[in-house]
This record gives sequence, structure tokens and C-alpha cells, in this order.
Amino acid sequence: MNEPKHKCNLSQDTAVALANRPLQVVTACRARDLPVLELAAARLPKFIPFAGLTVLAPKADCWLIRSRLGTSATVMPENDFIPGVKLPDLIEFNLPGFPAGAGWYYQQFLKLQFAFVDPTDDYYLIWDADTVPLRPMRFFNAAGQMLLTRATEFHAPYFATYRRLFGSEPNRECSFIAQHMIIQKSVVREMLELIERRVPGAGNWAIKIMRVLEPVHPNLFSEYETYGHYIKNRYPDRVALVERAWLRVVPQFSGRRLPGEAELNRLSQHYEYVSFERGYAKWRALKLCLVRLARRQNYGHAK
Repeated sequence: MNEPKHKCNLSQDTAVALANRPLQVVTACRARDLPVLELAAARLPKFIPFAGLTVLAPKADCWLIRSRLGTSATVMPENDFIPGVKLPDLIEFNLPGFPAGAGWYYQQFLKLQFAFVDPTDDYYLIWDADTVPLRPMRFFNAAGQMLLTRATEFHAPYFATYRRLFGSEPNRECSFIAQHMIIQKSVVREMLELIERRVPGAGNWAIKIMRVLEPVHPNLFSEYETYGHYIKNRYPDRVALVERAWLRVVPQFSGRRLPGEAELNRLSQHYEYVSFERGYAKWRALKLCLVRLARRQNYGHAK
């Protein structure tokens, strides 16, 4: 079954406005992600059309994240962000890698739920908390199309889930797992409402996504692959694919706790952005230092 295609013709003025519009950046973060997120938060306003940064985090981590990012970000507790769905609700599904793996699904759902925040602003940018921009980036072209970054990853269970959710082929020509994604809120809401209609049983779209997952692998759903292929298939004239130079850093990349300015400058000669995974050298030691520092600062303010 082929997905229906919808046309959306933009006027020249609208296309120009989209090409230059600032974007709200949304990320999910825990204390362990904070060291790299601090680097990203300092650079996002410099390198993208920036309207602000929203960080979704566990309630217990919000105070630490606020203490490190200050006024540069809005930090929101994730616990009640998705109406009727909390992390323990996902753990009950007992999929491969659970209970720890439930958080990986939950953070994806949090970023999709942002499509219901301020519907009058129809676009936002999902940005992974472990990813640092290094050069100016744009997310609309001159025609007003959203620029979806091509990637090379292929993980078959993501597309099996897509077929079960929508009853149609994803028509994969590339991956969209590229550490960020430009989002049109109205399309996400449409996509999630379709999931709620198609998947039987009680619960909202997040519960229904969990319900269709077949326990063949620890990773069974990708918000990037699902939304990217959905909008590409249904609204092909709204998007264009773009190649970007980027790097996923392995833990052995550097012996330092975090990349310094000189290292980031060298990387910027070759890449638009870099992702530093949590296996980065001495990560746990750095996180512990940050937590201790924030606690001392918090104690000083409370006195």
C-alpha cells in the first residue's frame, strides 16, 4: 500500500520567511549528557537560526541542568510532559534491554510530544544532547523546503515498526538518524493521530507504538526514521535531502575529558557538527565533578 502524497505550494514570500526563521531547539537530557550539552548550548545560537533551547529532563536532574546552563535554556521536567504516560508505563512492556532500555524510548517520545506545545509555531529542531555544532547550519532551502540530513545507518527493525504502524512501505532511500531533525509540528500531530487510529486497544500514541514493537532487538523504534520517512512519503514537496559532513566520535578520540576550543576548531575544518557519545574518555569522572560543584552552589544559595 502506497502512502498518499500531499502537495503544499508556498509563495515566494513564505519561502523566504521560512528560510530565515529562527527555530526552537528541543533536546532530552540527563545529568550524564550535560557535559557535552553545555558545549552545544554555547554554540547553537552562533551556528543555527536560534529562537531558544528547551531541555526535557528527569525532575531529579532539572536543578543540576539549570545550574549549569543558567538562563540560556528552558529546562522542563519530563515526568508529566506526555499526558497519561510516564516512564514506568513503558517499563511494563518488558522488551529486550528493559528496564534500563525503557528510557531510550521515552526520550524519543518526549521530543515528539513537543509538537503539541504552542501549535501556532509550526516548526522546531530536535537536537541530540551529545552533539556539538561547529559551523553555520540552515534547515530550510531557498524554496522553503525543510532540509533533512541524509545518513547511512540501516537498522531493519525500525522499518518493520514503520510498516506495522502505518500499513505502508517506508520507501527507504537513506537514513535520517543524523543527530538532529527539523520538525513540522502539524505533520507530527497528524502522524501520531494516525497511529492512535490504526493501532487497536487503549492508550495514547506512545503506548500504541510500544504495543506494536516485536521483541527481536533492544532498539525497535526511531523517531528520526519514523518521522523522516513519514513526511518524505506524504509531503515530498515540503522536504529536500541534504548531505552534511559530520562525525560520531568514538571514546578513544581524545584522552581529555572534553574537547577544548583548539580541538573543536580543528574539527570544524572538516565537519559541520560532531557527536560525542557517553563512552567518551573519563566521562563518569567529569559527571561526578559537575554534580559535586552544582550541589555546593545549590547549598550556598540555600543558606
